[in-house]
Amino acid sequence: MLSKIDSFLSAQGPFALKLYSFLLIAIVGALDLLTGYELSFSIFYLLPVGVGSWYSGKRFGAVVCIAAAFTWLIVDFMAGNNYSNPVIEYWNAGVRLGFFVVVAHLLGRIRSVLEIQVSLAQLDGLTGMMNARTFRQRCELLFNLAHRHQHHLTLGYLDLDGFKTINDSLGHSVGDQVLKAVADTLVKRLRVSDIGARLGGDEFAILLPETTLIGARTFFAELHQSLLDLAAAKQWPLGCSIGVAVFHRCETNPDEAIRFADDLMYQVKKSGKNSMLFAEYGRQQGG
Repeated sequence: MLSKIDSFLSAQGPFALKLYSFLLIAIVGALDLLTGYELSFSIFYLLPVGVGSWYSGKRFGAVVCIAAAFTWLIVDFMAGNNYSNPVIEYWNAGVRLGFFVVVAHLLGRIRSVLEIQVSLAQLDGLTGMMNARTFRQRCELLFNLAHRHQHHLTLGYLDLDGFKTINDSLGHSVGDQVLKAVADTLVKRLRVSDIGARLGGDEFAILLPETTLIGARTFFAELHQSLLDLAAAKQWPLGCSIGVAVFHRCETNPDEAIRFADDLMYQVKKSGKNSMLFAEYGRQQGG
């Protein structure tokens, strides 16, 4: 039940979330007034505070806190609750506001920590690119879409030539610099619809939706040259072997597609390294 509510609220726009928060305040306030001052409704005021803080951020959360505390104060007035000193009513309102603010702040901090943890779980810690698990998940979606609409899709598998030599001779800190620089070069070449990942070690993958063999040749030729220019500028003894699989009907899954591209990359390795090999899959004639 809670997961369904979370999915529903997460799918709403900013205006709708703010509207729901104020609507919850109105509902809780009305029920509080109808039941009288003898029954405590304090915990229910946390509902709009929680929704506003969790889904709309700290600033709007603060607005909801003020609105909830003010509503509670108005309900106290209308319910005819008598205090020994009129100041007590305003004191209680201030305490409630402070309580709501503390809860909203804690919820905001928890949300921030969760978002960071989710991001770290999806990204490679060194390069900031997608990790292998996230890449496969995104590939699953894109392969399904490509198969449904019969669109082309290209998957490239990259392996750095000479990276072990750099690690051994120049040290792992330089090796990390190499991986970061390569990742930056890849990311700069990607279109908005493309996805790239570091699969592990010195191996990277790039998925290009709606890209034919002609487009793939152009993209990876330019990328390969950019990597060679990077290596020359940094004076790194580095090359790059690339296997590129172009799928016409995408009648395969991401794991098989990665394996096809990986096999092509290894053929490049065996034939001299620092080059590219392209292959097409899924043609109507079986090619």
